Amino acid sequence: MINIISAIGSIGTFIMALFYFVSVSVQLYQMKISFLPALGFNQILLEREEDQLNIMNSATEEHHHKDYIKLYNLGGGAAKKIAIEVLLGKDKVIQKKYVHILPSKEGYMLPINKNVYEELERTIENNGHEADLNVRMTYYHNVSRKQQEVILKGQIDRFNTYNNKEIYDLQFI
Repeated sequence: MINIISAIGSIGTFIMALFYFVSVSVQLYQMKISFLPALGFNQILLEREEDQLNIMNSATEEHHHKDYIKLYNLGGGAAKKIAIEVLLGKDKVIQKKYVHILPSKEGYMLPINKNVYEELERTIENNGHEADLNVRMTYYHNVSRKQQEVILKGQIDRFNTYNNKEIYDLQFI
C-alpha cells in the first residue's frame, strides 16, 4: 500500500515539475517578444497643388516643404545595422540608406529622392491605387543573430479634394 501511495506522489511531483517547466517556458517566450523591434512608417499625406507634390508627415506640425518620411521603431528592442532600400517593382533599387541603430520608441527621418517622387506622381497621374514602390528593410536585433527582413508595399489612397489641391494618403503595408 505504501508503494502505491509513493508511486502516486512521484507521478504528482512529475506533473507539477512539467507544469512549472511549461510556465517558465511561456514566460521566457513573452520576455523574448518584448525585446523585438517593430519597424514601420507614420501616416504620410501627399499634397498635390498646381502640379507640385509635397509630403506631409502627420507627426510633425511644420507645413514647410518636406522631402522625408519618418521611420519608427515601435517595438521593445533596438534594431541595428538597418539597410533601407526603396524599390521600384521587386528588385530595382532607386534609393538606399543605411542606419546604424534605431532604439526602441525612436524615429529616423528617411530622405526621399527624385526617383521616389517621380514614381509617386506617376501613380497619382494614372489614378493608381497601388504604387509600384516597395520598401525593403533588413536589420539585426539582440534576440536573434539572424538578419531580419521586412518588405512593405506602397499604397496610395485618395484622402480629400479641395478647389485647387488634392490630398492622398501614402501607406506602406
